[in-house]
Amino acid sequence: MEIDEVISFLNRHAPFDTLSTDVIASIARKIEIRYFPRGTVIIDAGKENFVLGIVRSGAVELRLGGTELNDRLGEGGVYGYPSLLHHEVTRNKVIALEDCLIYQLPKSQFLNLMEKQETLKAFFAKDEAERLRRAVDGLRRTENSNGDAAMTAVKLETLLRRKDVVTASPGDTIRDAAKLMTGADVSTLPLTAQRKLVGILTDKDLRRRVLGRDISLDEPVSRVMTPDPITMSLDDDLLSAMLVMSQKNIHHIPVVDGASRIVGVISSNDLLTRFGMNALQVVAEIKAAPDAAAVAIAAQRVNAVLTNLVEAGVDAGHAARFVSNIGETTHQQLLKLAEEQLGPPPVPYSLVVFGSLARQEQAGGSDQDNGFILDDSYNAVEHGPYFEQLAELLCDGLNSAGYIYCPGDIMATNEKWRQPLAVWQKRYHEWIDKPDPENVLNTTIFFDMRCVAGEEDLVACLRTQVFEWSSANKIFLSFIARAASNTKVPLGFFRNFLLQHDEKEGDVLDLKHQAIAPVVDIARVYALALGLAEVNSEERLKMAAEHHELSEEAVSDIIDCFEFIRGVRFRHQSDQIKRGKAPTNNLSPKALSRFEREHLKDAFHIIRDHMDKISRKYAGGIS
Repeated sequence: MEIDEVISFLNRHAPFDTLSTDVIASIARKIEIRYFPRGTVIIDAGKENFVLGIVRSGAVELRLGGTELNDRLGEGGVYGYPSLLHHEVTRNKVIALEDCLIYQLPKSQFLNLMEKQETLKAFFAKDEAERLRRAVDGLRRTENSNGDAAMTAVKLETLLRRKDVVTASPGDTIRDAAKLMTGADVSTLPLTAQRKLVGILTDKDLRRRVLGRDISLDEPVSRVMTPDPITMSLDDDLLSAMLVMSQKNIHHIPVVDGASRIVGVISSNDLLTRFGMNALQVVAEIKAAPDAAAVAIAAQRVNAVLTNLVEAGVDAGHAARFVSNIGETTHQQLLKLAEEQLGPPPVPYSLVVFGSLARQEQAGGSDQDNGFILDDSYNAVEHGPYFEQLAELLCDGLNSAGYIYCPGDIMATNEKWRQPLAVWQKRYHEWIDKPDPENVLNTTIFFDMRCVAGEEDLVACLRTQVFEWSSANKIFLSFIARAASNTKVPLGFFRNFLLQHDEKEGDVLDLKHQAIAPVVDIARVYALALGLAEVNSEERLKMAAEHHELSEEAVSDIIDCFEFIRGVRFRHQSDQIKRGKAPTNNLSPKALSRFEREHLKDAFHIIRDHMDKISRKYAGGIS
């Protein structure tokens, strides 16, 4: 064997091309070269492995567990390192697809190199999960486009401007409190007892609760204050504060120390001034909109919000919640305006949403998926016309606001999805009891549900019943687990992406259906199996760990995949919006950076592994 030829080869292929000449020469002297004819099993699954394999020429195929195609490697491809690093038997059967020349580095030499060479450690991370985790952590630390620190790194302590906080006592008169606010030029007055926060008084409270109700100014301020307000700590970050304000429709948050003592007040203006964000503004405009046309104008600014979130360095999880909150607020305001037009509803009901909005995982370009769960006192003849009109006003308004009509007609305008609770319960029970392909498909839509307006108890009752039935029905679980595990992760031979053809955009990665949906499916299987009430995918996965169905490390791996893929989608949609195009989920691989391309491949490998795990864990119930 010519040592110089081996050195030349290693110098041309990662990760050896990062090593010094002396180290490469040392490796070359330890390598053995082997010839394997086409069809030869080089390493069998479940066997002990003693070498790192490097493909010199030809191609090899990796089959997970000896059967399922996992990967194909050509010249320069490296295999066998997970079993060497973990000191375990091999997971893949390695087969020569062609006549092959393989460089083999003994295990002891490989492990010795791993201890000394940092570049090899970075490349041969214990698995793809570690490489992906470093990538996600790096993105979270990245500065935004203005050179500011990422918003999760900015603590509320840095935004506090007043060292001495102006406070009052709950026993002070309203008059004295108002004079104190005027003299200190503040719009929010914390109220304390024994130095601990017990309430707040705002300008809005004075207008609505005092002047609007002719309350005497000599009354104690405790009568009109907001008791036990939402608070945050000095260590909480900017994004968390913005999300709370957006979801709760509040404009001031008291900041307290570890002893619940007030140390400052953060306002929405502080946050908007600091980062120029407009998510809070859009939510406020929607809530103040006097008619559906005004709601549509405000809601259509969601694309500008999405772009601002991306440019501000906001992570995908927080960005999705902000975008979802705008969608949720749009539903709520349109329903409120419709009720004002039609009068109060004749029977209690709930507006339930499904899919990404229910999970608070919306991105740009979302359609609408909704329905009405009606109280069982509903009478179709007496009450039907009201709810039919209500549904039309809601769904037409959503379409005008940019949430297009559902292509599958899953909307409250469809009488099928505008029914009493008992009818909904019967329908879900049939889906679970008779899990044919169509009913299993329904789990991907209807089993992610959340009440956004109306009677929360109606949705809670349905959800509780549904998850009791599903967790007890092993046959149903086996069907949904198999359906989830059959989703094709878009990673093909030689680690190339498997693309889908779109008539308008050509050959693309469908990030929603090929990359994000598999993670959502995995989380949903665990939720149904365990009877979890959580709807958000990350929360479902974390609860699965608490129930010991997944390890904390596995949950962290899947969430990192989810974060990275959704981050790629948000950046892609932001680029589309800035180019004047409507945001879509279709991405040309040519638009990916090398960093994104390689770490997407890592993410797809991890997702595929976990899809296989849920298949082994739950799909065995099919006879």
